[in-house]
Amino acid sequence: MKKSKMMSVFLTVIVLGLVLTACGKETSKPKGNGQPLTGAYKTNYTTKDGTKQPSYWYFKKDGTFLYCTPQVNSTNPKSDTEYWYGDAKRGTWELRGNDEYELKMHDLYDDDYYHLDAELDGSGDLSVSDSAKKPKYEYGTDVGCHKRKEMTYSQFMDLFNQAKASDQQGIQAAGYTKADNGDSNSSSESSSSATSSSSADPDEIGRAVYKLVFPSEEVDSVEQDGDSYYVSNEYHSADSTIRFQINGDKVTYWTQAAGDTTADGHNEEHTVSISSLLGG
Repeated sequence: MKKSKMMSVFLTVIVLGLVLTACGKETSKPKGNGQPLTGAYKTNYTTKDGTKQPSYWYFKKDGTFLYCTPQVNSTNPKSDTEYWYGDAKRGTWELRGNDEYELKMHDLYDDDYYHLDAELDGSGDLSVSDSAKKPKYEYGTDVGCHKRKEMTYSQFMDLFNQAKASDQQGIQAAGYTKADNGDSNSSSESSSSATSSSSADPDEIGRAVYKLVFPSEEVDSVEQDGDSYYVSNEYHSADSTIRFQINGDKVTYWTQAAGDTTADGHNEEHTVSISSLLGG
């Protein structure tokens, strides 16, 4: 009898363990549980002198987005600043699950890049913050939530193009031949090469580079990591991803050398001018 009772208790423990394990699996968050990010969002931001300078996001279902802060005139008569330059960025988003997202964003004319966490709340507002506690480039968390805004893509692009032009002017006004290179352009070196470098759109360049290497493939994303960019198709595999860098008015990219059997052996270097690459 004692053996029978012990066996019964043992079996009961096993069954309970299996039930708890099954419940744990049922309550885990499925990765695909959530809605895609689409449409426009607006962020209300105030500059150092009290001027309101809102920013705008536009998300697409294909996993890409654009971000811009149009230029505004200062509303503070006592401010030393006549106006605040605009800002333009682009990036990619990925659904993690339960309306939580991973954002990767970089400046169009700068080396700055951001890894961000985003989440939709019950009212449809989007909150965004830095993924790391001490990121190299800080996006900041003091700008509040991003409110969903009724705006067409055409209306957004009008703001985006304005911000792009202002962003480039800000770089030139700061006296740099290109963003973040630390080389003060004290002379009147506003040459075509400097202009070409400052106005170079990494996304456009990446797509052109990919077309050279894989003529029949469609680009899925162009992402920045440090001083390099990576352009890939929908598979994002090592052998379908091309690394490139923008150096002045030239682009350097790497491909797999002939006879190299390593999947990620992108060891053959190529350099091409931006003007010839884009057909300018």
